[in-house]
Amino acid sequence: MRRTNLVLFFLFVLTARAAEVESRVLTHYVPQDFLETVVRTEGWTRLPLDVKGGVRKGDVVRIWAGGSIDYGNGDRPGQNVTGPAGAAAGQPVVDLKQLALSAEPKTTFALLFKTESPGVHPCAAPGKPLEIKLSKDKEQVWLGFNDARGRFHDNHLGRGTRHELDPLWVRIEVVRIIID
Repeated sequence: MRRTNLVLFFLFVLTARAAEVESRVLTHYVPQDFLETVVRTEGWTRLPLDVKGGVRKGDVVRIWAGGSIDYGNGDRPGQNVTGPAGAAAGQPVVDLKQLALSAEPKTTFALLFKTESPGVHPCAAPGKPLEIKLSKDKEQVWLGFNDARGRFHDNHLGRGTRHELDPLWVRIEVVRIIID
């Protein structure tokens, strides 16, 4: 009996594979004043990721976002509002050539993220994370709001006449995969 248990134990140990374990290295809620700067700036804003030792190749930046952005372009505040994922069907459309950061239709009025590797990533729908795998050590992440050129001065977080309802929020997680 003992010998059988010992043989089964060694067979199990020898056939067991290494498991991947996620280790969250950083969880950071982006401050509201920083987000207000992002949506009111025509261009990219660098997002500092303060991970001890810096981010590494293979780390995953997981971005959760929600709330709303008033992108102006109307007669009164709160008239044109979108979520971080961009314009929904039925919202006013602008000429794609006039967009400041990306001319793709799915990025219209969206919160965008980019890294040093090529490509622009629009924010995912609320409740779903956007995952960006980093391709080199100490890689930088930038974010921006894709509005028409020259229209950034009237953008605000939230909706309503005082923009106090449902303001934009962003949570950043840096996840490191460890093989155990």
